[in-house]
Amino acid sequence: MTIDSRRLMMGLCLLVPLVSAPIAHATVIVSLEIPSSPPVVGESFDVQIVADIPDAVLGWGLDFGVAMPGVATVTGVQITDPWLSATAADGDELAGVAFPNSVTGSHVLLATVTLEALAEGSTDLFVSDDYPADLTEGFALDPNGFASVEYRPAVVSIVPEPASIGTLGTLAVLAYLRRRAHR
Repeated sequence: MTIDSRRLMMGLCLLVPLVSAPIAHATVIVSLEIPSSPPVVGESFDVQIVADIPDAVLGWGLDFGVAMPGVATVTGVQITDPWLSATAADGDELAGVAFPNSVTGSHVLLATVTLEALAEGSTDLFVSDDYPADLTEGFALDPNGFASVEYRPAVVSIVPEPASIGTLGTLAVLAYLRRRAHR
């Protein structure tokens, strides 16, 4: 049996695009989990950064932001297992490397960010990345490339100190009594 070289070449030309086509990866979804009860002015509180990671990831890097820095400010970052803390080029300490194995899974904890509640009010909290401008950010896939990512922000509301609430209540009662006495 002889093989027609023209048919062989034509068949190979049709197969090459199929073999070299990029593999489609599912989207990594990153969200923020805020405390179930509102933080109080003057107290610290934690926000967890979690991700649904459908394809094997070797590492990640993120930016974390507070829209109203007068309401809350970041005081610390802790990278959690299974990640090892990595140096982030922008200095915000939000980078992790999976070693020796890549990571996949649902609701994977990336880091815990500690904030201090500075003033009463609400503020947006968000995560993002500067990829491709900053190659230390994003989600590096195993064996290569970067995942597409969807970021889900959160809103945190800071409430006044309980003493402040009590003081306001006392002032309201005193104003009522004074008004009543003048009738």
